[in-house]
Amino acid sequence: MPKPLHQRLREKGWSEDEIRKTMDVLYSEDKQVKHQHFAKGAHPLLYWIGLVVAVISNFIFAVAFIPFMMMLNSMQVYVILAVVGYIFGAIFNVIIKDIEHIDTKHHILAGAFIPAVALVTIYLMTQVSNKFSTVIPDPNMHNPLIVSMIYLVTFSAPYVIYKVKDLIEERKNKTAPAA
Repeated sequence: MPKPLHQRLREKGWSEDEIRKTMDVLYSEDKQVKHQHFAKGAHPLLYWIGLVVAVISNFIFAVAFIPFMMMLNSMQVYVILAVVGYIFGAIFNVIIKDIEHIDTKHHILAGAFIPAVALVTIYLMTQVSNKFSTVIPDPNMHNPLIVSMIYLVTFSAPYVIYKVKDLIEERKNKTAPAA
């Protein structure tokens, strides 16, 4: 989990009075009441829109990448998919990380659902590319399992890195003596 705002402000050198005033402005009771209705409705909406955008983006990428798969050799495809997978994974991680108010069940759903959809999409993309490649001379065939696994690993890497850092930070905070 990210550090609380007051802790981050303290680390940046803010005085306790500045932190208190800022927290009062941001989190005063009248602010909480005023925005309570929006907060309840907006977070699930943002969450689901983010998930839908992630799925659609993966699909669009898969369709657009088919012609390139037919022209590129396997190593070039692996490198491009690794980079794109990492970028999409980082974007997905930002969506999940920034929506702090979703519960653990939704984190697990997103953590399993989006990579699974991406895996199936990339697998099907490779199959379609291989079918088209049989029609053209000098085809570049690619192993769908290897392509899918490379994409899955690189797509999942930002989330795994985030969770490992989170666990390290949590352990460090537990073992640090209270000041």
